[in-house]
Amino acid sequence: MNRILSRIAVCLALVIFAVFSFGPAAGTLSDPERYTAYTASLDDKTETVLKLMAASTVTSAGLSAIPGDTATPIAEKLADFSEYFLLILCVLYAEKYLLCIIPLGVFKALIPLSCALFIGGRFWNPRFMDRQGVKLLLASLALLCVIPLSIRTSDLIYATYQQSIDSAISSAEELSGETAALAEAEDTGVLSSLLSKLSETKESLTERASAVLNRFVETLAVMIVTSCVIPILVLFFFLWLARQLTGVDLRDLRDFRPRPRREDRSASS
Repeated sequence: MNRILSRIAVCLALVIFAVFSFGPAAGTLSDPERYTAYTASLDDKTETVLKLMAASTVTSAGLSAIPGDTATPIAEKLADFSEYFLLILCVLYAEKYLLCIIPLGVFKALIPLSCALFIGGRFWNPRFMDRQGVKLLLASLALLCVIPLSIRTSDLIYATYQQSIDSAISSAEELSGETAALAEAEDTGVLSSLLSKLSETKESLTERASAVLNRFVETLAVMIVTSCVIPILVLFFFLWLARQLTGVDLRDLRDFRPRPRREDRSASS
């Protein structure tokens, strides 16, 4: 009798926890106002990526306008950067929306489902049901932490290279302005006078374009690591940690198979 009452008490507590998770917890923790610090960081990175896209596109167009084919290969490489920056921009927007979507899915679906597994374990196959419940609960906690922790980790790396990224943008903007003026002078027939004012030749502008290209390569690597690689690594770390804590493996699914009845074992022997 006491065992039945204890089971009922545990099931009732799990039901209350599931209802609380589905209702108040989901509404509170999926509120965008709770993540203003994280969204501000993502907005800052988004603005930087937009500047990089604009700078690479304008610089590529300016280099293409220089008479001759000296800077054409560099212009083509810079034009390719826009596609990579667009991919990073999509990842940043996805992280911004997932900040609210993941808590909503976790508290409305995953945690109530884990409670249902624990309740089922009180009446049938407790070893399998409890392990799957713990596994799902830890996976839910990992999903809740992956975006905020990855943003904070990427902020540390991003802050280190912030000056380098700003320098790449300013160098590209300065170079695009000068190449545009150079191309315009070629069209108007006053190239020699403009070159005397700029004290530069097409070859020196090409060398500067090569330096800008190298800076963009470094900047692209930083943005890919901070925006794409770190979130994936953080997620895998949490999943690995959950597996180490629970010891759950796919081979545990064998526990779900029904055991042969006694008469079947005796017949087989």
